[in-house]
Amino acid sequence: MKRTLPIRHPASATGDAASSPDEPVRPTTAHRQRWAIQTMAVASDDKVLEIGCGRGAAVSLVASRLTTGRIVAIDRAATMVRLATKRNIAHINAGRAEIQCVGFESADLDSLRFDKIFAVNVSIFWLGDATQQIERMRSLLTPGGRLYVFGERPTAAHATANLTSTTMLLEAHGFATTTASATRGKSQVLTCVSGTPID
Repeated sequence: MKRTLPIRHPASATGDAASSPDEPVRPTTAHRQRWAIQTMAVASDDKVLEIGCGRGAAVSLVASRLTTGRIVAIDRAATMVRLATKRNIAHINAGRAEIQCVGFESADLDSLRFDKIFAVNVSIFWLGDATQQIERMRSLLTPGGRLYVFGERPTAAHATANLTSTTMLLEAHGFATTTASATRGKSQVLTCVSGTPID
């Protein structure tokens, strides 16, 4: 079952309040991360996994919404993990966030379950055979949990192709999908394919 939900993000929300003065984040990145968090509608008690956290902008946005919930974020790049940890040290100390330097394939996550799993511009969904990774994501979701695959493309045509291929990929692995998109400026198109496993 698939439905398309075009979403427009407020043009004024292009800054990144979570960034530190000495570590600016490009407006495009801030807009992309904010739209992703808005699209997921993170609840205060959600257990969230981010695959490929980069500098930790999304971790900050998610953790600021959590009370009893928690976000686990992973990235294989040590430099990104160091920056993300520095950025989110208060959330880490409060127990709302955990950041690991590890690839998804080898991450020690099997004892955990997540209400939401998301990735922003992560190539495993578009390059090569992602069968093993997607099956693992499916196994890490709680009943009714949801996987979100976010992307950013330079044209509407690229965005449409991305939505189509990602939807087909998730549906091939037993997900019921929903798509959403938002346009930033005159060219950049943000996309999301989300899916819940069909029992």
